Amino acid sequence: MSVPLLVMSLLLAAGSPTDENRELDAALEALSEGDFESALSRVDAGLRKTRDETERARLHLVRGEAYAALRRYSQMEAAFAQALESDPDVRLDPERVQPSVVARFESLRARLRGELAVEVEPSGARLRLDGQPLGQAPWRGPVPIGAHTLDVDEGRTLLQVKVRPGRTEQVRVVLPPVAPREAPWSAPVFSVQVRAALGLSPLSGVGLEAGARLSGTYVHGELNATVGSRFGASARLGVQAPKLVGPLTLSLSLDAYALGGPFLFGGGLSAGASLPLSGKFDLFVEVSGRLLPANASYGTAHLLGVTGLRFTPGG
Repeated sequence: MSVPLLVMSLLLAAGSPTDENRELDAALEALSEGDFESALSRVDAGLRKTRDETERARLHLVRGEAYAALRRYSQMEAAFAQALESDPDVRLDPERVQPSVVARFESLRARLRGELAVEVEPSGARLRLDGQPLGQAPWRGPVPIGAHTLDVDEGRTLLQVKVRPGRTEQVRVVLPPVAPREAPWSAPVFSVQVRAALGLSPLSGVGLEAGARLSGTYVHGELNATVGSRFGASARLGVQAPKLVGPLTLSLSLDAYALGGPFLFGGGLSAGASLPLSGKFDLFVEVSGRLLPANASYGTAHLLGVTGLRFTPGG
């Protein structure tokens, strides 16, 4: 065969309708001409030739239309039910089909039910179908036919499912693991610490602090006792960013101070970082600024450099 003839034959083959398409077109033509028996015959021929569910649904619709024209309503409804079984989303053309027939078809669609069975691993997930709650997985029950959106565990997984009349649509979902959400005070950890402060007292220039710390995931609180030329205490409440830069934990806190001889009360702000040395010990450094009422022996503003070692018994 020459090349032009081969190309022409391929074009003709590509453009020629399949046998079932020809039968559907012929059935529609006979239906439009009022030849209902011929339309039914063409539908039967088309159904014998095709296994395509969409095509079979359209052929069953034509059969139902022909029975409606012949006022054989029980057979019409059976044909429409077969159409919906092949494709539960198939619809009649309201511009071509009488409104009363369309209404009966849609009424049948609304009455038909299929069954949906949902299994979820792990079980217990909440289920919603088209936005309406179903219950918890595993779940099994009747639902309207057609395409639906299945929501598993409040949006973690969305699936499109198609339910056919008289059939069971089996759905199995394996949910991906979810990282636990850490609350600010989740798993609080108690630790003790010893701190050396430079600039703690303008008279001595150095001092020591010892205290305790209660730390959650993102927040921490401390109580520290001060030993130097003046005795005192500090209370801190702050936030931290676990492992923000490599192994470092950065922190920021608001501080309250009380010093004796005479008593002075004030506040301040601290910023620091800690580095784990082992499972139980951390090395930390801080810069603290504090403001206290001035008196004859103590200035009003102080900048402290602090370093220390923190021990966590349960670490």
